[in-house]
Amino acid sequence: MAETRILVDPALQAELAAEGLLDLDSLEARGDLHTIKARLESRQTYRMQTSKGLTLYLKLYREIERQPRFAGLFARRFDSPASREWHVLQRLHELRVPTMRPAACIEELEGGKVTRAALLTVGLDAPRSLQKLLQEDFATDPRPARRQQLTHELGRILQRMHEGGVNHRDFYLVHIRVGPDDELYVTDLNRADIRRRVTRRWRVKDVAALLHSCPALVTATDKARFARAYFGGRLREHRDFIEAAVRKAERMTSHTRKRMAQGEANYHVVE
Repeated sequence: MAETRILVDPALQAELAAEGLLDLDSLEARGDLHTIKARLESRQTYRMQTSKGLTLYLKLYREIERQPRFAGLFARRFDSPASREWHVLQRLHELRVPTMRPAACIEELEGGKVTRAALLTVGLDAPRSLQKLLQEDFATDPRPARRQQLTHELGRILQRMHEGGVNHRDFYLVHIRVGPDDELYVTDLNRADIRRRVTRRWRVKDVAALLHSCPALVTATDKARFARAYFGGRLREHRDFIEAAVRKAERMTSHTRKRMAQGEANYHVVE
């Protein structure tokens, strides 16, 4: 017999329960799910709204892939991507990193293993990604003061994450949402890790992913400002790290272009 395990925001519990949103079968059967992302049949993202007007995003995992035995050996392990993202979101709030508000995590277990899972988060007032904002707002107008503010804030966000034991693993500009006052929000955290200490290897990977996703209009000055905010000072003593991140970004871009040439869609590289 299947067992259900639920983590829920106490302030939202009554509303979610009344709407049947704490039951996986009821969630899957809803007729008001608007598909946002559906690259895999086993993992889809939807938008919905409660009867009280609360916008929620649902990540539904119809199958749970088993993690290799030694995957994430030095990181905290989780039973499902939904549980992973729930705990990462909680950790980011502790670190004062702007992100989504987790509403509920529901897991269905059989034989002690999670077979299905779902994560509900409260919708953000952040309609554009940072990548989209750069393309739309900075293509013809440099806006130096605004650029400086955004790059500095992005560097400080990643610094707080890494110092607080969280590495993203998909730190692309498309996963940074921008609010009406240019507040940045970190999203898409289903692969993120929680560690006692984020090592150089994982720091380089996050910075490289960011560089890899930058459109051509992002300048060397923008990147230097980000780096100064991330490192908290002069860059000379971090030259080896920066060079490693640049090399990694170049490899990522080269690999991605080969896959795109073979017809595979990609959401991270912008020409």
